[in-house]
Amino acid sequence: MLAFAIALAVTAATPAATPTDPYLVQLVARARAGRLGEDRWWLRLGHWHRGLLGGWEAEPDGPDFYLSPRGKTDPQAELEATLAGFFAPEEKDPKVQHPQCRFPARLVFAVKRLGLDPSRLPRRECPRLAEWWERTRAQAVTLVFSSYYMNNPASAFGHTFLRLDRRIFAGPGEKLELIDLGVDYAATPDTSNALLYAFKGLAGLFRGDFSAKPYFYKVREYADFESRDLWEYELDLPPEAVAMLVAHVWELGSTWFHYFYLTENCSYEVLAALEAADPSLDLLDHVGKITIPADTVKALFRNPGLVKAVHYRPSARTVLERRVEGLRPGELEAVLALGDDPRAPLPAGLDDPGRARVLDAALDLVDVRAGKAIIRGDAAALARRQALLERRSAVALASPPLEVPPPPGGGPEHGHGSARAGLGGGASRQGGPFALLDWRLALHDLADPPAGFSPATQLEFLKTRVRWESRGAGGKLRLDEALLVSASSMTPLDRLDPRISFRVRAGAERVRDGGCSACVAGTFLAGGGGTVAAGPVALQVTGDLALQYAPDLQGLRGSGFRAGVGPTAVLRILGGGRAALLATAAWRWQPEARPDVTWDLSAVARLHLGSGSLFAEARRTPRADELLGGLYLFY
Repeated sequence: MLAFAIALAVTAATPAATPTDPYLVQLVARARAGRLGEDRWWLRLGHWHRGLLGGWEAEPDGPDFYLSPRGKTDPQAELEATLAGFFAPEEKDPKVQHPQCRFPARLVFAVKRLGLDPSRLPRRECPRLAEWWERTRAQAVTLVFSSYYMNNPASAFGHTFLRLDRRIFAGPGEKLELIDLGVDYAATPDTSNALLYAFKGLAGLFRGDFSAKPYFYKVREYADFESRDLWEYELDLPPEAVAMLVAHVWELGSTWFHYFYLTENCSYEVLAALEAADPSLDLLDHVGKITIPADTVKALFRNPGLVKAVHYRPSARTVLERRVEGLRPGELEAVLALGDDPRAPLPAGLDDPGRARVLDAALDLVDVRAGKAIIRGDAAALARRQALLERRSAVALASPPLEVPPPPGGGPEHGHGSARAGLGGGASRQGGPFALLDWRLALHDLADPPAGFSPATQLEFLKTRVRWESRGAGGKLRLDEALLVSASSMTPLDRLDPRISFRVRAGAERVRDGGCSACVAGTFLAGGGGTVAAGPVALQVTGDLALQYAPDLQGLRGSGFRAGVGPTAVLRILGGGRAALLATAAWRWQPEARPDVTWDLSAVARLHLGSGSLFAEARRTPRADELLGGLYLFY
């Protein structure tokens, strides 16, 4: 590979240079004259960006990434220190790597941009770099998107990582990508407290590191343990860029970053590494101030020809759902029994194809139910799976390949824009006619266009709605809601793997039931229940706890705080990918508050037209009846 060859193709007989070595002085002078400290490629290799006050600032925070004391804020100083480092004497401490070994991608840059002659460098042995190169042996690169996972806040928006494809081991027509190397950038959490986790993730108080593991570990973690579908985007990078990526990932492995959940996150750093490997790419410019993993996938397609192929890898749960579709009457009961007890008898009279179908489905069921335990090496889970494998091996019949088609809406590149703005108007019994402004930072609700998203999940972040009411002198601007987060899961209950549906909402909302006169109260709502679905129709019923506070709210024992409990029902009907109807009914008992009972009925209809959606809404509450409509634009 080019980067490795340049890094090691140096002459052993060349003596070490001194700080006044004429060739080094010549290189530094050439770098200054060409202002290479501001070269686009060099800035990407050091991850430098303009700060708020106009100076340079690099994103890596580990001190080992810099050879100059001013390296984090001065790209030119770091370039000159790097050039001097290439000529430096051998390190006395064998644990400390020589700059030639630590920064092979920078060495390639010096050769390409400065015309540095590798034969004039002192030869330095780099056994750890050589081991890394042998371990990767990359010939191609694939970006992998792991779909949304609501059980982990860090993965609720999805996750991306890289796969270094070897291919050298595969014969004609073979697919051996599971033995390739997955390169991941992720935070290292130091707390399990949800509130502290959110705060530290937003404030950049976690450490982020690059790591590399065999791809089959990543598949087990995401597709099996967390039941997340994987989308693989094979990139059309030239061999030089592939080699540069391997070299740059090696450099990044020696440092760490402050991990910011919304900005400098997994997807951001993955794109930054690709840009450093191939300076002709333009990726981060196509991502907003908030880095959403789905948007980073779309950025790939903004570079024509970069994505060579797209492959879908279904999760363990998706495979199970597909597997049971082929079962015959009575076979599902046998699968459920084997999932609980691998020694359970098979139905009498079942032929070999039937036994194979049941045992294959039972193995998939165990993978879904006990995926976490299997990955962690739990003895009981491993024994259960092994017993089923032994029973399956006794059936001397190969199972036909299971074809699992990708979702009809496709991958995240087909999804709507993560941000949404709305404009509309309407009328209410309480305030008369009004104009409406609506804005949401990210990402998706249950009535949005479903293509590219999970149809069973909602995750909204920083959603705001305000209205201008014309009634009264001069009119009045009112806040309807300002939500930090609104999340919901409509995962249908089934016998194979029953999962609870949930609803969470936190922020501020206008009170509409007489508890106060049109005040805005801080709100937190959480609920759990179940969902049943048949085709495009889904019904969710949850039991909710709602907490509210406002100074003027007539709450618990005369305070401004009130708690309400009660059921909520949500009915959703999808009209393919073009329309949606969402109806909600909620009832709350609010002990020792005025009023002590409240309710809320609403209906939302959407018609999706390209990058926009027409919407109409109706709502009835104890103190407000209203109709409204308008247009949403996704961007």
